[in-house]
Amino acid sequence: MILFYLGVTLILGLLSLCWPENGIKTSWHTFRFPQVTELLNLPKASLVDEASAAVKDVPQQTPVERINDLGEEMQLKSEYTDEYDKQFLNFNETSPARIYLPNNNIHYFDKLFARMDSCLAKNELIHIAHYGDSQIEGDRITAYLRKRLQDRFGGSGPGLLPIEKNDGGSYSVRWKNSQNFEKFIADGTLQKEAMHKRYGALAQYVKFAGNAQFRLLSRMESHPSFDRVRLFVGKTSKGFEATLTNESGKALKQTIEDANEGASVITWSPGTMKNCNLRMKGNCEIYGISLENSKGISADNIPMRGSSGTFFTRMDASLFTYMHNQLNTQLILLEFGGNAMPRIKNEQDIKDYRTLFDMQLKWLKKACPAATYIVLGPSDMGIKVNGEVTSRPFLEEQIASMKECSLENGVAFWDMYDVMGGHNSMISWVKQTPQLAASDYTHLTRTGAKEMAKLFSNALFNYYDFYEKHKK
Repeated sequence: MILFYLGVTLILGLLSLCWPENGIKTSWHTFRFPQVTELLNLPKASLVDEASAAVKDVPQQTPVERINDLGEEMQLKSEYTDEYDKQFLNFNETSPARIYLPNNNIHYFDKLFARMDSCLAKNELIHIAHYGDSQIEGDRITAYLRKRLQDRFGGSGPGLLPIEKNDGGSYSVRWKNSQNFEKFIADGTLQKEAMHKRYGALAQYVKFAGNAQFRLLSRMESHPSFDRVRLFVGKTSKGFEATLTNESGKALKQTIEDANEGASVITWSPGTMKNCNLRMKGNCEIYGISLENSKGISADNIPMRGSSGTFFTRMDASLFTYMHNQLNTQLILLEFGGNAMPRIKNEQDIKDYRTLFDMQLKWLKKACPAATYIVLGPSDMGIKVNGEVTSRPFLEEQIASMKECSLENGVAFWDMYDVMGGHNSMISWVKQTPQLAASDYTHLTRTGAKEMAKLFSNALFNYYDFYEKHKK
């Protein structure tokens, strides 16, 4: 029996050594096998080298939007003496819900808030991209933030969406589509790699040949309608057709006459709608569809189940930049870190993750320099140790490392762990009535996610109110 187990172990070890790191790709799937570095929990230098090379390959964009056309500029007094200012500064310095700002720069959000303030007057639409792991699946957290922003700054509609439903579906949108879409996802437990890196702003895309159709229904509780539809496509065949049917039954057909290897945007202004019905004919890659208003704020929910947030450097930067420029993305939220925790066993693992995370931030800031960034650190996560649930080992060290990395890269940081209550707070969130976290002691419930979204939105609006009070 011992010889049998030794033989099996030897065979598995040889497979691990011989199997290609990126897997064996067929026309319909990528077959993977764990690498020795994964089995032994060793750092993969190749990932760091690959990420570092990807950062260098991103063309430096000039953030023109940040230099020109900012509207009102903010002028702050050198001293804050009234009671409101004292309360705000106390919040900014001591509250667990504060947003940690690079160099403690109280002006960090000024340009973002100026753009948001003026978007209605200038007939401008601003997108906010919320990337995250399974904590944001179903439009959790994003939905409440979207509502608060659209209440204040205008806008409506669910924003940028994949053609096939996100992992876990969505409380805000319902999908119905034909079956001939082939879907590729850049990262996570449902990852399906493409033969190229053109995933786009959603880090996923579908391709099809022939005829295809789909229907999207906005089910948002607030501001559900939209008056503009934008379809992001690439590798379109000659004479590619896309026909949108509005709610009055009128078919609005658009055609791309010549075959096009690059990306393009097809835009409709069909009037106010809550449903999107689209038929297509030809060959195409679809990187996303945006259901939006022509002005105000649009917030995009982009969940990647199982992702640690280290996939950006594995994508094509030019398409990513192109889409975010078209969307006019001014704020990017990054909610990652939790999925790295099961693999973190020591301080070296934390350093390895930080190295990769640092590369992602550098890549993003080169690809989208006009955007403002906030990293939302992971929540508390429970694990059983000697039969008792306790916070995961090294979680606080991981969060401290992510915060330091973010601030060093000029990116703001919001500490969800601290906001929850710190060590072992997940236990109390699970025991709340109604339950705020699931019994896996990892994921927030829908109620808990909404509560977390309120806390984050309140924090962000604290900074906005302070800006509004002191701008010239």
